[in-house]
Amino acid sequence: MTTNKLRNIAFAALLLLTGAPGAPAQPQLHASTASVGTPGANRQASPSADSAQLAGEARRALSEGDYASAITSLERLARLQPGVAEVHADLGMAYYFAGRPEDAIGQCRAALKLKPSLAHAHYFLGASLAEGGQCKDALAYLEKDYSRATEPQLKRVLGTDAVRCNMALNRPDKAVDFIRLLGYDAPDDPEVLYLSSHVYSELSTRASQRLLMTAPGSPQAHQLNAEVLEMQEKPNEAAEEYRKVLSLNPKLPGIHYRLARLLLVGPRGPTTLDDARREFEEELRTDPGNAAAEYELGEMAREGRQWGQAIEHFQRAVRLEPQFTEALIGLGKSLVSAGRAQEAVAPLEKAVKLEPQNPNAHYQLSFAYRRLGREEEAKKELSAYKETHEKFVQTQRAIRAGILGDITQPQSETPPE
Repeated sequence: MTTNKLRNIAFAALLLLTGAPGAPAQPQLHASTASVGTPGANRQASPSADSAQLAGEARRALSEGDYASAITSLERLARLQPGVAEVHADLGMAYYFAGRPEDAIGQCRAALKLKPSLAHAHYFLGASLAEGGQCKDALAYLEKDYSRATEPQLKRVLGTDAVRCNMALNRPDKAVDFIRLLGYDAPDDPEVLYLSSHVYSELSTRASQRLLMTAPGSPQAHQLNAEVLEMQEKPNEAAEEYRKVLSLNPKLPGIHYRLARLLLVGPRGPTTLDDARREFEEELRTDPGNAAAEYELGEMAREGRQWGQAIEHFQRAVRLEPQFTEALIGLGKSLVSAGRAQEAVAPLEKAVKLEPQNPNAHYQLSFAYRRLGREEEAKKELSAYKETHEKFVQTQRAIRAGILGDITQPQSETPPE
């Protein structure tokens, strides 16, 4: 756990424990650092002046992220008041923040033995067990505490610890359950997104390895190899694997489609388009419901200025998948090119409604409106195109800057065809 993360959680916990102004209501949490020296506080005996001073020192140290000093004060306080559960709980929390989970475990257990209802001792015992490598024992706490905790930082720690422990114990279903909970409670949290990507990647890797070990000659194993080769940008080797799949199962859906796509993205020869077209058509004979294959055939016909064929393929794609935005756009563009701008408006308006942030949808609708003499509406859509296109460019630059630290690459301002 990073220092900043620990400090954030420590400060949030301190607010909860001390009842500082603006802190979320947590009546179940009462640390000794807040209660020592307070008239009427629940304690075994009246604290001495030394106890009050130590409590104040610990409180200040925790607020500053100075865990070593907090531990020194709390250890002395624990010797002075060994029977106060909150003192042990606070010391356990300080150990946890200092990256000493093994020491935190003993203090949290001592606190719960004195006061089983002490919630924050329960929370930090589970987290300390997890981060100390005692996952089996940790999950008994984490699985109960995640739903009870309300402080967001603490809740995230409990959830991520539960995910990691379940993966370590080879309980992927339970890990995925917590990933879903974290995704609901913190959908945009970078750590949650990062952890989710790694968990799903790990599950994919495990399943792939098992497939290749248990059925290396199966169509599925060859398809997996082909997909990996595609990602490695080895189209010829990938195509060879897909053909092996077809030799084992000629009717397996999706394989002819993938072969056709490989042909289109690779170097083109005099027969490339015809070969790709045949693969898409073969895919539709195998799987008549493949809207993507219909779309690709529509695009090939549109690029060849065969408007009638393009319209038919796009219409079939949209009938198969009514919310297929790119097929709706392709249909609108082909209708406009065929001199049927009035018919193009409906699919293009639907595309804009489905994806209001799609620049191409706005541009093509603007073009159709202009063909019909609907100038005001055309201007409005052109303005929407410029706005959404600029947002798209900015997003691409931000992604590139985040990955490469490079925002200088120029972006095309050419409107889509």
